Amino acid sequence: MLLSHLSFSQAVGYEMRTNGKSYMAFAYKGFELRHRTSLDENRFTYRKNFKIDKRIVFSVPLHYKVEKSEPTLEPRLVYKSEKFNVWIQKEFWIDERMNTAIAVDIPYKNYQWRIGWDDSNTFRWRLMYKF
Repeated sequence: MLLSHLSFSQAVGYEMRTNGKSYMAFAYKGFELRHRTSLDENRFTYRKNFKIDKRIVFSVPLHYKVEKSEPTLEPRLVYKSEKFNVWIQKEFWIDERMNTAIAVDIPYKNYQWRIGWDDSNTFRWRLMYKF
């Protein structure tokens, strides 16, 4: 399964969090599959980006947690500079508000580093490699 995801991906990554969760991520043309490495959670995401101006993007992902049969929206506002991107997002669904997160993405060649925090007092680190 891992080999098939790798062969069709445009990007592959790994994210660690201080709450004990970690994820493998596989991305292809706006779609992303995240697999929690403790083997009990898979998430599918489709993301559509809307350019507001030269440096600001409004990103609207529809996120689906497979095992919980739970869709969520996670709108994200991104400020793009030449050396990094800063974003803030709010995760919610119809009757439930979830985490707010803020992070910095730092691209370097084919890599992207992420350092972030959410309001459950969880820090996150991510490394993504783009093919």
